Amino acid sequence: MAEFDVDAVLEDINTRLAARYIEAFRDYLVAVVLKNKPQTRAARTRLEEVVTESMGKAEILGALSTLRRASSILAANLTTDRRRLITFAETSTTKILSSVTFEQSVKDLVDRVPVTLRNAAERTAGRIAQLYGEGHVVAFAKSAEAEVTKRAQELITKAAREGIPEREVGRSLKFGVDRVRKETAAWTEGYARMAFRTNLNTAVTAGRFRQANDPDIKAVTPAFRFTAVGDSDTRSNHGAADGIILAVDDTEWRRLAPPLGYNCRCEVDELTSADLRRMGRVDKAGKVIPSRIPPGAGPDEGFRHGGRPDIALGGAS
Repeated sequence: MAEFDVDAVLEDINTRLAARYIEAFRDYLVAVVLKNKPQTRAARTRLEEVVTESMGKAEILGALSTLRRASSILAANLTTDRRRLITFAETSTTKILSSVTFEQSVKDLVDRVPVTLRNAAERTAGRIAQLYGEGHVVAFAKSAEAEVTKRAQELITKAAREGIPEREVGRSLKFGVDRVRKETAAWTEGYARMAFRTNLNTAVTAGRFRQANDPDIKAVTPAFRFTAVGDSDTRSNHGAADGIILAVDDTEWRRLAPPLGYNCRCEVDELTSADLRRMGRVDKAGKVIPSRIPPGAGPDEGFRHGGRPDIALGGAS
């Protein structure tokens, strides 16, 4: 497992940011059902903002994960009196998700990194700030909007079956805001949880790949290993990919990088040159010997896998 545990990003739906995620989905659904155009526009903008913010912060956490791993490897090769030069400041995933702005989290990425890795961190932080500032993740919000709109139309159709004209939905006491919220509460929370986890896993993985492909970091951790959870809930195609080792820039990651499906819990873990030599995974030219891809390893059928997520979110660094 990666030394920097990002499970809190994917599991803790109780963070303030996750709560805002659910609220944004709920408000958008209600606005669409009510056919209130100004309210729908405002809710759509808010939904896009919270998706962008959450994914931006998650990508920062992914980059921090890779930087922390590189820092620990470099520190192990230094004398005790010089390890302070490579000390990585502690950070809190919950704090980054809930208590700081995206701009502050970008600054945090650089400030917490030891001076020997500062240039690599600055390059990645700058790229992340640029991409998310330009709205490169709006497509993820658009996908969510489409699903919420579909659910809203189902409610409108239901109201029509009850004899309420479509133009009156939301105005009628029989089908007002309170009823819409009540009838959609379970679906909204369930869908928002799924979207939150899937989108954030995409962004965490993007941050890891974006940072790992920086030349300074690639020299320290040149490969990733695919890691599936391996419990009873692990899908067979995800399990088939478990243990695959590839160079961080191997093109096979474009079809194997997590997430491989909705609610995917798989990750990639950094491997050092020493790790690879110990495993016999370095050839005479010093290149990573890639794993053979097992049959069946790959994304879920029907899942819109975007490839290596750092590239899908606006190009590699």
